[in-house]
Amino acid sequence: MWLGGGYQLAIEVGERDDDRLQATLVALWRAAGVDGCRARGDGGGFSAVPCTRTQLEATGLLAGVAALPRGTRVVCAARAVRHDSGTDWLVFFVPTGALERAEPRSAAFGFRGGDSLLWRRPLDRWLAEIGRQLYAAVPFRLGLIGPDVVGMTAAWKLAGTVPPERWAGYLVPTGADLAYYCADR
Repeated sequence: MWLGGGYQLAIEVGERDDDRLQATLVALWRAAGVDGCRARGDGGGFSAVPCTRTQLEATGLLAGVAALPRGTRVVCAARAVRHDSGTDWLVFFVPTGALERAEPRSAAFGFRGGDSLLWRRPLDRWLAEIGRQLYAAVPFRLGLIGPDVVGMTAAWKLAGTVPPERWAGYLVPTGADLAYYCADR
């Protein structure tokens, strides 16, 4: 289940801030309805750990179980990306292997093209709703939704303007609200 990449909600949290990253992690776990919090130990197996930024940074990944839009429960995880430039990202994802088991069309159609939108749209809407709830709790700079989207762009590069054709979904702050631009390719 942990093979391959992941289908992600990548959140550009903002400037490097330990407390803000902690608050975002807690809000993410709540918004996604994640059950449990586990990390891989020295022996390779997963064990229960506190859902904290400190634990996330120590182990590199926190995992749990969440229900996809069709009700199928899958393993999910989060990791932090803390850039030397001072920007924090929090990435929530369903590993590709787990997604293929829960949504077989993801293996048949792949992640790109019109046919993939048949199975991606409900997943994207679910991740967008998680992003909306997260933004209400801890406002962020940008959200990206899709396969391995972290690092695809940044808020400063977009300057509030999303591409007219999109392989990924975008969550863009518009003052107190958050606009969702779905993938259309």
